[in-house]
Amino acid sequence: MKNSSALHLIAIAASTAFFSGQAMAAKTDVVSLVNGNDITGEIKSLDFGALSYSTDSMGTVTIDWEDVTAATSNQNLLVEITDGTRFFGKLLLAEEMGHIRIKTASGEISHPTNVIVRITPIDSEARFVERLEGSFSLGFQTQKSSEVTTSNVAADIGYRTRRYLAGLRLNSTVTDQPSDESTSRQNVQFNYQRFRPNRWFADWFSGWERNDELGLQARTSAGAAWGRYIVQTNRNEFSLTAGAQLARETYFGEDPSDTVTEGRIEMRYLYRNLAPEASLNFTSTVYPLLSDLSNFRMETDLAFRREFIDDIYFEISVGHSYTSDPPSGGEQADYAVTTSLGYDF
Repeated sequence: MKNSSALHLIAIAASTAFFSGQAMAAKTDVVSLVNGNDITGEIKSLDFGALSYSTDSMGTVTIDWEDVTAATSNQNLLVEITDGTRFFGKLLLAEEMGHIRIKTASGEISHPTNVIVRITPIDSEARFVERLEGSFSLGFQTQKSSEVTTSNVAADIGYRTRRYLAGLRLNSTVTDQPSDESTSRQNVQFNYQRFRPNRWFADWFSGWERNDELGLQARTSAGAAWGRYIVQTNRNEFSLTAGAQLARETYFGEDPSDTVTEGRIEMRYLYRNLAPEASLNFTSTVYPLLSDLSNFRMETDLAFRREFIDDIYFEISVGHSYTSDPPSGGEQADYAVTTSLGYDF
């Protein structure tokens, strides 16, 4: 179990390495609210109806996008609307209240605020670490009666530009049992998503995973998929992808290592509420063996997150793994329930 413990420590180190201070930026953006107030500050992001806005007097605050009637900014911003169209430019004062006017290289265009679902600053002079967004969580549970101890480390880190989104996900769960060896369930995933018109995108991905309960010592995979955001609003996001990947699998016991070609069909749904700030994330991925479609495996994850202090949240998640043809000595299904505390950055 040395490799599992090492990965667990690496996940902690890799996640916490991103908590560094950010450089001060000139706060010259202006946001107008429905109550008539104008607030000067700096737009940090708009995502799922929550505008993150940095001010000198109040620090960084979250503003309900429905309360915004106008906004101006000299920053280079990536603005995305509900139909998936993306604009790059600065924000000017619109002639009509409740609209945002965007100055792009090809001209100016105005849209109602209620169709704008995402705003991301694209500052070429900002340090790489300042443009990262994501979360880190740590969970720990001990059962006195059985003396079983379970620890979990998870991180989700993203880097967005005008044309693509790159992401890294880490998840490591280790269970220590006094009467048996420790068991682990771990995975590392990297994906590169290239934006296309009309909410379409191309996805390239690679990953490594281990699941002692299923008899899987290691699975290394890489592949590509084509997908689309079916729904994209300030509260809901639903996407579908379909593609294929090549996987190299190594098992515990006597089963030989194998290299297989799999399909990859994924459904992802995310719901987010602003007051109180909470989210529900559901992902289900099916991997049919292309040489025998009756042989497949499936990964399903459901997570509920609720913020209780600024950027600090409580999360409960359920993960389920299933394989129709497990290796010798391995289980057909495995699941894990995790409670943890986390931090958004």
